[in-house]
Amino acid sequence: MRKFLVISASLLFISAHVGAQSEADLREYFEGRTVVVKQDLPVSKSAIEISPDSSSPINYADYNRRIKQFGVAFRRNQSVPLTSVRVNDRSIELQLGSTAEAGADNGSPAASVAVEKSARERSLERDVERETDPDRLAKMQQELDALRKQRQREDTRLKAALAQLSNGSTDGQRVANAVARIDLIFNGGVPARALNPDYVKSALKNWLDFNAAERPSPPSPQPVVASDDNSSPYGIRKGMTEAELIRLFGEPARRESSTQGDLRIDVLTFKRDGTTLEATMVENVLVRFRQWSD
Repeated sequence: MRKFLVISASLLFISAHVGAQSEADLREYFEGRTVVVKQDLPVSKSAIEISPDSSSPINYADYNRRIKQFGVAFRRNQSVPLTSVRVNDRSIELQLGSTAEAGADNGSPAASVAVEKSARERSLERDVERETDPDRLAKMQQELDALRKQRQREDTRLKAALAQLSNGSTDGQRVANAVARIDLIFNGGVPARALNPDYVKSALKNWLDFNAAERPSPPSPQPVVASDDNSSPYGIRKGMTEAELIRLFGEPARRESSTQGDLRIDVLTFKRDGTTLEATMVENVLVRFRQWSD
């Protein structure tokens, strides 16, 4: 009997030790880990609040309001580092990204872009060097000059929009310096069972993919390579208008609109041939685009 009690006590001790978790355990497991965002995370100093034990874990009306008001810090399918985990009296707080990393790839426009030459403009530049007929040369030069002026107008419009966004918009600066936060909320205090990595991963399964680094995954989103043929599906370039994109890809499957200062920002998502194209527009000017396989 005594031997049985000793064994039982030992098993209870081992079980308690294995089950014991703390903030330090969560930090050791999660901090520095790379995750893949499964839904857009808004830019905001306040966190997205998720109540794991509730029948309605999140207030989607508030979530959508934040997306529209503050813009997006990290987009769906984007890989980001989980930089901080904190356990408070009533919540477990997770922070994603850092100031530098969030600004590097958060969907905001690049600081400096230029409208690329079209295939026709490049072709004419080559042809005028070889043309010997004066009449044909004059017509080619006239068309080339018109294309150059059009590109210069697009370039000026694009740079003006970006200059206003980067220099005159407090909200634009906020996007560039953004981090995203998610809080797991427990009204009665954080229970012991929540201080477990598996519980946290389960509670956030609709928001973050924690296993992306542990298994083969689809290629991360890559920039679309503009084709030399502007009539092809991927013949896009920075400086294009929404109407030009629609002519190439059809109507967008999704549109997210927000304002930053006096600027209107539209993120358009196009679906075509098993791929997704995401285009960020500033004042109807294409400033950023990404493509990935579905």
